[in-house]
Amino acid sequence: MRRRLPSLNALRVFEACARAMSFTDAAAELNVTQGAVSRQIKALEEEIGVPLFVRHVRRVELTPHGAALYPGVRAALDELERSVAKVDRRKAAGVLTVSALPTFAMNWLMPRLEDFSTRHPTIEVHLVTTIGAVDFSRDDVDLAIRVGRIDGSDDPADAARIDLKMTEGHGALKAHRLMADELIAIASPDLMRAGPPIAGPQDLLSYPLLHNATRGYAWADFLRGVGVHVDVMPEEPKFGHYFMVLAAARRGDGIAVVPHVLVEEDMASGRLVAALPQTVRSAGSYYLLCREHQYDLPMIKAFREWIAEESASSLAASAKAAAP
Repeated sequence: MRRRLPSLNALRVFEACARAMSFTDAAAELNVTQGAVSRQIKALEEEIGVPLFVRHVRRVELTPHGAALYPGVRAALDELERSVAKVDRRKAAGVLTVSALPTFAMNWLMPRLEDFSTRHPTIEVHLVTTIGAVDFSRDDVDLAIRVGRIDGSDDPADAARIDLKMTEGHGALKAHRLMADELIAIASPDLMRAGPPIAGPQDLLSYPLLHNATRGYAWADFLRGVGVHVDVMPEEPKFGHYFMVLAAARRGDGIAVVPHVLVEEDMASGRLVAALPQTVRSAGSYYLLCREHQYDLPMIKAFREWIAEESASSLAASAKAAAP
């Protein structure tokens, strides 16, 4: 029996418009012009005989007919994507693309990836790094690791501020929490030996303070978290990435406040030491993110179960090292 269906491309355009509630955003996602999107929607409406969108000046909204059509189209496209993934040559070859923050990738993830490859020799991990928000509707990645705050999480809202944007675009996502974002003040052991003694948090201000431009509140919030309230921070060096901050700290240029997860190996090797024993929780956590309908795909499940185990081991090791 011949199937009586509109064109797959028209349905794909409809799903993108309904998800974004914007012809402009859908056009950007699909890499076509807004006019092309409008023509596809108009043709689809003419073919099925009902209006699907109410057009406003800067936005659109679904009509009752469009709202009734959207869930089925979205579910069908998700299932089609899953089916294609099962036979896609790239997926069949076991290639998993993971997007991660640069310093997290270098200092935490990459040293552990050999273990994942040993456990799952048929899965090849392609690691891409960026500090930008991930857009699963545009970026060719399967998983992303970002740090930030998710509504409804148990991350304390009144902790050290973290205003990093984790995602862009539209679509249902799943977030698997890996570990809390704990800030620690670190420095080179030579700097600590040569500089004035630190008997309490206030003494940190006797040293140059190294800043990361993407976490501009880190020092002020860390000091507040350990009981030191300063209205104006000294003008000290600012760096664009944490790996630059860490390089400066290793050279002895000053004290840095960084996420503890980024300095586990530096502290274990003695290259860096805690300038103060306290850590301060930020208002965010590290999360593994993926598209909701791909959450249980075998490769993604293998990676998220492995990284959850590694995160738990990392937390246990940190707790043991901090114990008196």
